[in-house]
Amino acid sequence: MSYYIGLPLLLLFALIEASVLPMFRVAGLQPNIVLVLLVAWLMLRGPGEAFVFIAVAGVCIGLVDGAPLGTALLALSPLFLVQEARGTQLSEQSFVLAVVFTVLTTFAFHLIYLAVFTLQGQAGDWPAAVLRVFIPTAFLNVIVLLPTYFFLSAASQDLRRAGYV
Repeated sequence: MSYYIGLPLLLLFALIEASVLPMFRVAGLQPNIVLVLLVAWLMLRGPGEAFVFIAVAGVCIGLVDGAPLGTALLALSPLFLVQEARGTQLSEQSFVLAVVFTVLTTFAFHLIYLAVFTLQGQAGDWPAAVLRVFIPTAFLNVIVLLPTYFFLSAASQDLRRAGYV
């Protein structure tokens, strides 16, 4: 897939995450669909396109989520470390690895948001946040990763066969 598909898809997911998903929360929580899309894209397509999408997604989420500007970009920055942790020895298209990285990046994402709000004097109890937000949201993100990963995998293979990629 190219930037023509990925960039509008990220903008759409950021808008859905900020405007539609709050109406369909599960136990007061919602999945981070942009984060899940970025992890799947990074695992399936590699860092070439994903690094551009991480920066664009951080700006898009930052403009629509109501948090201090730059918080979303900072919270998505651990995704850059996923490529380093994955290394060149690990093959692409490893679903188990995508699940592990989804959980880790979900924790990092929320930890950075909590740290920013703590610096502003707006944060609550850290252990309670881990138990009530981090863990359930990581679980929701893994559930959302299932269809996202397999759809993106199938779409990537179809485009490769057609010669577009």
